[in-house]
Amino acid sequence: MKKSLSLSAVAIAASLVVTAPAPAFAQQNPETTAAMAKILGDVIGETIRKAAEDVRANTGIDPLTRGYGDDGNAAPAPANPSDDLRRELATLNAAHDQAITAHLEELHGSLEKAELEFQNTAERADNADAVRDNRDSLQASADTAYEKFTKNIAAENARFDEKRAAILQG
Repeated sequence: MKKSLSLSAVAIAASLVVTAPAPAFAQQNPETTAAMAKILGDVIGETIRKAAEDVRANTGIDPLTRGYGDDGNAAPAPANPSDDLRRELATLNAAHDQAITAHLEELHGSLEKAELEFQNTAERADNADAVRDNRDSLQASADTAYEKFTKNIAAENARFDEKRAAILQG
């Protein structure tokens, strides 16, 4: 179950990669359209790639072995865990994976909004240089969304570790 949920989270991330500008831009100067597509691919695409790496790193552990924190004092799992303990940890793990996936979907929504704002601005641009001038705004929006995403993941990991410790302490 762990691997399939992790893979589904990664699949969501992979599906978010920007492909090409919308057909509405077909009437624009080809140089302007190419500049816009390159910027979207660079900024949005790179943010999605970083998020996919974060999802893989934050959904791929065995809770019987360890948590997400770097705390060397974390409670170790018993040598022969009961079925109940395994079940509780599996449930916690699944909830954690779902939370990470929800944060990824939230990031996707923020990036879509930033992309639409960039496209609307680029649509009114006279030339490719004007489109390139708007890259900083798109990058700032993508960076803000990604920072929020990483903070949310860190908070989810901390919650996971606290709940894991409580479960292991019985």
